[in-house]
Amino acid sequence: MWALALGVGVLGALAEDDLTRTRPALLALPGTAAGMTVVLAARAAHIDWASGPALSLVCMVAGLLSAGASGHFLLKRSAALRD
Repeated sequence: MWALALGVGVLGALAEDDLTRTRPALLALPGTAAGMTVVLAARAAHIDWASGPALSLVCMVAGLLSAGASGHFLLKRSAALRD
């Protein structure tokens, strides 16, 4: 649940274009997605992959990764514009 809250908060901040305040969260998103992927891989036998919640979880991990990637792109772009 905490990863969902982190992802929603960061996506909202990206929409507001407040990169200064959300820099730590943007940098943490890819690591959070990677950590969740490792846990899911370790527990893959215990997950019903055909269920709706499993699909939602996979979409959430993909969303965290894409939000982190877009955040890194925006942070690099804003740093280049300042220089």
